[in-house]
Amino acid sequence: MARLGLWWQVLSAALHSRSNQQFYDCISPIYDQVFVEHKFHAQNMTNMLAIYNGYESSVKVLDLGCGTGILSHLLADKGFDVIGLDISSKSLQMLQQRDPKIFVIHGDAALLPLTSSSCQVVVSLGAWRHFSDPKKVIKDVARVLAKDGLLIVGYFPPALGGVIHQGQGIWRRLLVRLYQWVIRKLGYVDRTDLSLEQQTVSLARKYFTKVNWVESGEHWHLIVAKEPKLATCKLATC
Repeated sequence: MARLGLWWQVLSAALHSRSNQQFYDCISPIYDQVFVEHKFHAQNMTNMLAIYNGYESSVKVLDLGCGTGILSHLLADKGFDVIGLDISSKSLQMLQQRDPKIFVIHGDAALLPLTSSSCQVVVSLGAWRHFSDPKKVIKDVARVLAKDGLLIVGYFPPALGGVIHQGQGIWRRLLVRLYQWVIRKLGYVDRTDLSLEQQTVSLARKYFTKVNWVESGEHWHLIVAKEPKLATCKLATC
């Protein structure tokens, strides 16, 4: 019954909000209790990055769309120097109250307020589907990463509503189309179509030297991109 009550609050917030920012501001107090599945992917991403911790005393990691900090907390506990960026100011307030050592930024992922080559790692868990222009985001990510930098984006394929696995069956596809129609009417950005994954991979290959996939559970995987093509990214035509 408790879970049902939480989901009712999420549904109510979705119906009454008219933007991603407003929605996540509304559900920030219950986010961690609702999206418990994200913790599994967050742990996988943290384990992948743990090998970087030996290279220098404090590796700087930017968490794009950090929300209330499911991933940021794990990374900070491992000794990483974490910056959390999100559009939801209430989510960021909760994150910083729970973990003051994490520096937070209220901002847009497509226009990062960071200097070039200032981060060693950029991660984004679950937020990628909310970015209206993934090309602008990945271009700016490549800019702020060091020459040997690493980008990890998870999870794919994007889950419907953040929790429902997408399949190839006709009923699944109809459900996705219905969901996309509803969220457009409500004013949200939530790319749950399967084409988002291929678009992200194509962009990663344009801006990074190495791109591959890592499994994360039965249905999902992470996209991993290494070594930004700095010379290419500086071109105005990118």
